[in-house]
Amino acid sequence: MLLGGQGTRLRPFTLSTPKAFLPVANVPMIQYQLSLLSRYKIDTVILAVSPQCQKYRKFFGISKSLGINLYLSCEKKPLGTAGGIRNAYKFLKGDEPFFVFNGDIISDCNLDKMLEFHKKSDADISIAVVEVENSKDFGVIVVDQDKRIEQFIEKPQQPLSNLINAGIYIIQPDILDEIPAGKEVSIEKEVFPELIKKGKKLFAYIHTGYWKDVGTIKNFKAANFDIVQGKINLDHANKLQAESFFSEKVMLNGRLSTGKNVVFGNNVKVSGTVIVGDGCYIGENTVLKDAIIFRNVLIGKNCLIEDSIIGNSTFIEDNCEIRDAAIADGCRFCQYTKIKNSGNSVRL
Repeated sequence: MLLGGQGTRLRPFTLSTPKAFLPVANVPMIQYQLSLLSRYKIDTVILAVSPQCQKYRKFFGISKSLGINLYLSCEKKPLGTAGGIRNAYKFLKGDEPFFVFNGDIISDCNLDKMLEFHKKSDADISIAVVEVENSKDFGVIVVDQDKRIEQFIEKPQQPLSNLINAGIYIIQPDILDEIPAGKEVSIEKEVFPELIKKGKKLFAYIHTGYWKDVGTIKNFKAANFDIVQGKINLDHANKLQAESFFSEKVMLNGRLSTGKNVVFGNNVKVSGTVIVGDGCYIGENTVLKDAIIFRNVLIGKNCLIEDSIIGNSTFIEDNCEIRDAAIADGCRFCQYTKIKNSGNSVRL
């Protein structure tokens, strides 16, 4: 699993929290991938991580509960997507193909069917692909009638196809010999195009279920809402509602998912899809609409939080309005503060 990226598109949240730890409906993002792997009886997972790899030891408890043996492949310097895979070579055993996941996707891909397709195609590499309306921001894949990949073009200005790289691969171990050790190498920009030129057999497995690239603020918000709205079928998606303390006068017009020890004041209005993390307090007469509130957030009375994400341990005093914003951890807003987006989302 590739977790070596800096998460720049998810700032400000990744300035204080590794991307894989960010909560999606109050569950760490990585847990959705580990849960999927566990469903398909995959019991060994290697995390290709940045030099700050010790932070990822926190995942050992999650993986153990899912029956997964977890290993850390630490990078002394950034190695890119291909370099990260090559660096994990020491953990791989035997000549069986292995799965690779990008660390910022959530999907319900059928891994059994993908592996069956890989073996039937006698592929060197199989790439899960999905069809999208606008493919120019992704790795675009052009295939022939047998689903063999003819071109792999990363973020083209004029895409030749609506099929894009979904960030799930099956790779034969001998392909790792094509990747130089100890160097920063991109599997999307360098390795895939070069392997196609060499005549290696790269095939596209068409995934038609749920898939989301969670690497941007917009998509992160959408993935949170999708989980709460039941758009993805994963084991823990139905276990999101934890113990909370609700006022009888909370007015709910939509969907609400809460963590533990959440307290609501009187006359709080919740509409659209709202997610509130552990240890939060929401003051009386406050309105929450299509909002994601991380852990230990205190919101005063008579506030409006709309189309926004509020980072951990943020204090919002009374009578504030925050619309279409991404608020970093540990912020404080004085009374009557107003933030309203007039273009791209405000990030603080």
